[in-house]
Amino acid sequence: MATTIFPFTPSSTVQFAFQPVLDGNSYNASVPSLLFGNRYYLNLVAADGTPIIYTALIGSPTGIPIASLSWANAIVTATTETPHGYRIASTVELTIVGCTPDAYNGSVQVLITGPSTFSYLLASNPGSATVFGTANYDINLIGGVPKEDGTFFASTLVFRVPASQFEVT
Repeated sequence: MATTIFPFTPSSTVQFAFQPVLDGNSYNASVPSLLFGNRYYLNLVAADGTPIIYTALIGSPTGIPIASLSWANAIVTATTETPHGYRIASTVELTIVGCTPDAYNGSVQVLITGPSTFSYLLASNPGSATVFGTANYDINLIGGVPKEDGTFFASTLVFRVPASQFEVT
């Protein structure tokens, strides 16, 4: 799962633009600043000019560093370095990245078990974790958006607020 980063340079006078590759095809993205709502918007169009989506830019927070991971009986238990802020006993869709072995990584439905802990299902034992990554709450700006052929994107487009960057996976 490779990620391409596009650093965002905000401007109220010059429209930021970049060309993400989504599902193997190039698209043109621009980020105008509009007075209405006093915010930035995402305008995504296909290479041939077909409009895909025009929406307010919604940001995702920086991932929470993971301090430990363990596997037992098809359940991974994760402890975060700092409190994650999610409500105990709730379920949250998180993206786990940067862990070794790689089997710990992926988009998972987690059960929040404590202020700094959560768990998720993983059928096979991936072995002992040697590198701990981050748990990200990602708002996919193109999730559920149809492409020009009517199918939906498998790629993701996330705007990471603190880093001021777009991430395409």
